[in-house]
Amino acid sequence: MPRSERGDFENPKKSAFSVERYDSLWERQYMEKLEKDKTVAKWTKHHGIVIQYVTEAGNVRGYRPDFLLEKVDGTIEIHEVKGGQLLKNPDTVRKHEAGKNWCGKRGMNFLVITK
Repeated sequence: MPRSERGDFENPKKSAFSVERYDSLWERQYMEKLEKDKTVAKWTKHHGIVIQYVTEAGNVRGYRPDFLLEKVDGTIEIHEVKGGQLLKNPDTVRKHEAGKNWCGKRGMNFLVITK
């Protein structure tokens, strides 16, 4: 897993913001990929979406998905960038299920991006 590194992705062409903040090197790499992807019309991390889920311990929590995208065909998607070693973590599974349900109710797609 790459080390966690935070920083600013400056002047993205497909974001309404002049700076998008990344929380890991994988997120930065994904931002670069989104910028080059001809099927992506726009993307952001500044979406304000918080999805509630119940932890394995029974606590209600909210999490902010990594990316909100609009494809050139009008499809709206949430993309969550996650290291493969975390995919079986019970709370990660619960977050992703909540994300899928949240998106499904809104006619959106939920995708987990991993290496």
